[in-house]
Amino acid sequence: MATKLVLFVSIMVAALALPIAKGTSVVVQVGPSFVPCSINGSLGVNVTATPAFPNAQVQLQCGAVVVATTTTNASGVFSFSLDFTQVFLSAGVGLSNCNLVVTTPLSTCNPTLPPVGVLTSSIVFVRTDVLGVRVVLIFRAAGFRYIPPT
Repeated sequence: MATKLVLFVSIMVAALALPIAKGTSVVVQVGPSFVPCSINGSLGVNVTATPAFPNAQVQLQCGAVVVATTTTNASGVFSFSLDFTQVFLSAGVGLSNCNLVVTTPLSTCNPTLPPVGVLTSSIVFVRTDVLGVRVVLIFRAAGFRYIPPT
């Protein structure tokens, strides 16, 4: 929890300080990240043997708001690239309250898996890249886990 608070404060300071330089933009990038076709989201010992979840819908949810949606490719990989103000203003919360949610039923990639419930993952800050007047805050999925329906 303390890490999320530090991250949130750091991002807010960066977002508030950078617009001083005219034309500076802050971008939030998530991924590329892999979605496994697995009930526990585990990649196992042999990562290459872990089946991918192709064509799965992945949402970036901040609080109760869906900020962005994308689809995994044939290899189960996805990414997001959003303007920071889009994330902050649409959700009204910081990135510390954001999660990735796979809304496509697990049974789509493997009929033996549950047809209800979702895979979810928090996002983890990786680094900041400065590209001219563009600041990119890079995140990745922490690891997907199955959440059964309530």
